[in-house]
Amino acid sequence: MTDNKIIGKLGEEIATAVLKAKGYYILRQNFSCPYGEIDVIAVKEKTICFIEVKARTSLRYGTPGEAVDIKKQAHIRNAARYFLSYYKRPYDKIDFQVIEVTVNHIKGLEF
Repeated sequence: MTDNKIIGKLGEEIATAVLKAKGYYILRQNFSCPYGEIDVIAVKEKTICFIEVKARTSLRYGTPGEAVDIKKQAHIRNAARYFLSYYKRPYDKIDFQVIEVTVNHIKGLEF
């Protein structure tokens, strides 16, 4: 597993832990369909949230959220439509979020 994948996985774990602490129920992680992938799908108070998690080790190339361009947003929207059509459950609201995680140093990746 490459360092970027390790950092991405760590970012998703941190984001999921924070969401749970804030009262979200995690429905799915790494949901994949023909239209794309959604990192986290969570529910809180009848609002379903489709969440993209971006983790970086520095801001050299911009913030993590800046990596979620128009093309990526379209993939997330289409994957969300697919999820909602497949898992027919009533939700009052639909929310799209980007969670940014900036990791300055992870001990053990120095090799």
